[in-house]
Amino acid sequence: MKNDLNKFEIFNHLSKEEVKLFTGNLKIRTFNKNQIIINEGEEGDSLLFVMEGKIVITQALTLATNKLDEGDDREKQLTNLNSKDHKIMLGELALFSPDKKRNASVKALENCEVAEITFEKIFEICNNNHAVGYKIMKNLSEIITKNLINSNNKVLKLTTAFSLLIDQ
Repeated sequence: MKNDLNKFEIFNHLSKEEVKLFTGNLKIRTFNKNQIIINEGEEGDSLLFVMEGKIVITQALTLATNKLDEGDDREKQLTNLNSKDHKIMLGELALFSPDKKRNASVKALENCEVAEITFEKIFEICNNNHAVGYKIMKNLSEIITKNLINSNNKVLKLTTAFSLLIDQ
């Protein structure tokens, strides 16, 4: 299973030997159907790769105003992803976020196997091997940029639809 890691975008342009620097530091975790993998708002300290299984990614519809506020717990389902169709990496935003907070929740829709590597270990590998670090950071910036463009397009579509509704 760890050999499949090179199929993830973050490892584009890395040799098999370079990818092995990361595979040797993976922890394999199993999540049962309906088990929470990531909780939105919690601090994250690792990057996750869904090796097998199907997940749902959701975000809260409202922001919590304080820790005691039970508030509105409705969520917006962002997407369902299956490891057979997608190479799913989770946690890349928390890697660079100052507060390390997770920006979405992730739940297993079926039993899942997830490979996990800590941010500390990622930065250690990148610091010890600058060529690998450059490739990883370049790949991460491309992934995050692509996701940001997709999000911006969704916001544009939503605001356009909202404007059309208001104009009627």
